[in-house]
Amino acid sequence: MFTRLKKHVSFRHVVQSLFAIIVMYIGITFVIFINQVAGNSLTKLSRPAGVEGFLPISALVGLKAWIATGNFDPIHPAGLVILLTAIIVSLFLKRSFCSWICPIGTLSEGLAKIGKVVFGRNYTITKGLDYFLRSLKYLILVFFVTIIFFGMSGADAAAFVQTPYNMVSDIQMLRFFQHLSVFGITVIGLLVLLSLLYENFWCRYLCPYGGLLGLVSLLSPFKVTRNQTTCIQCGRCTKSCPSQILVEQAERVWSPECTGCLNCVQQCPVKNTLTFTVSKRQRRSLSPRSIAIGLLVMWTLFIAIAKWTGHWETSMTMEMYRALFTR
Repeated sequence: MFTRLKKHVSFRHVVQSLFAIIVMYIGITFVIFINQVAGNSLTKLSRPAGVEGFLPISALVGLKAWIATGNFDPIHPAGLVILLTAIIVSLFLKRSFCSWICPIGTLSEGLAKIGKVVFGRNYTITKGLDYFLRSLKYLILVFFVTIIFFGMSGADAAAFVQTPYNMVSDIQMLRFFQHLSVFGITVIGLLVLLSLLYENFWCRYLCPYGGLLGLVSLLSPFKVTRNQTTCIQCGRCTKSCPSQILVEQAERVWSPECTGCLNCVQQCPVKNTLTFTVSKRQRRSLSPRSIAIGLLVMWTLFIAIAKWTGHWETSMTMEMYRALFTR
């Protein structure tokens, strides 16, 4: 029974499930906290700092302000810590944040699996259109980076961090989803449908966060490596790749689209033909278990350091939240 369970549950799925549970806890706790702010609840729960992981634009502005002024964002410090941790992880373990941790990535993956059941398959987009669509997330990334890092001075970024708009951006995000307009429902519904039909549609074509981490991951020493001598060209690696990378044709997978999910490595029928290594000559490969442990240790360590140094919890008080909430 244990062997049968092991075949269906991978280390990656365990890590994904763990972070999905954490995100759900953060969401529920944040809703309760906002009810406290509004005076509709007598419970006393602290604001979960992890909610700032859903404020990537604020984190980018905070990063700009920190680089320019040396002052770490006091309003949404956890958002900046999460962004920096995701970048550091990508420097070492490719875009593993996307395939192992990101709740949107987990949701997108789940929708693709449902799509396979409902429609019998996931569809693919023609090569030319695929290249064009993939460029969209980089264009969105360039747009935000240009505006924030080149269009704003350090003083402007630091001032934005302290604006009432930024202070309650987490509340605005919650209100957006609680009171979706017809347009919002239509856009989200369309994205869900496309994710059912096309595997990882949002992550592959539209997520600027993934685009940033993909570019950073080019510097990662670890890459999927193929032993050309023992490869039998069965094509199972390419077929299993959610990013549609032609793994069977590559000696080393350099593509920024590689998320380090290791689907290809696990699907390869010939032992040690596909490995996640530092170089072609190195025999020792990182296993899924090693990556799972590494990711959990890194995230726990960086959050612990942030808490210890006072760079995790917001400086905003309940009184400040209530004053801004009424406005």
